[in-house]
Amino acid sequence: MSISVRIKDCIDNHDKYVEILATKSDKELAKRLNLVHIQMELADKALPAGKAGKNTGSLELLEIWRTQIIEARIYKAENNIADVPSEIELAIADMETQIAKAEERQEILKEETKPVAPTTPKVQQQADDSQLTLF
Repeated sequence: MSISVRIKDCIDNHDKYVEILATKSDKELAKRLNLVHIQMELADKALPAGKAGKNTGSLELLEIWRTQIIEARIYKAENNIADVPSEIELAIADMETQIAKAEERQEILKEETKPVAPTTPKVQQQADDSQLTLF
């Protein structure tokens, strides 16, 4: 996707992207903002003084992203928007639940199958002498 198309998309869907970003944690938003600032510095250094080029579009796109992230942080704070867990966090929570259930089943199984002292049937012992008489 070209830079101009990405810029148009960001402008057209600005409110939608701000709402999506607002569901991220503040830590995640701060990280994204920091990365955008680093990218802006790198793009600015790569741009020759007084010349317009490919990096001006990149800088414009980065500025739009920066604005969206800042607006998302403000929107999140003003409206007390809860963080939406990532798919990885949901998968980990599901795995922890399954492990806990399995451990609970194992405990129940251990309680139900406690070893019982084996009972030996009482067999009348014959004297060794009486067995010899059979031969």
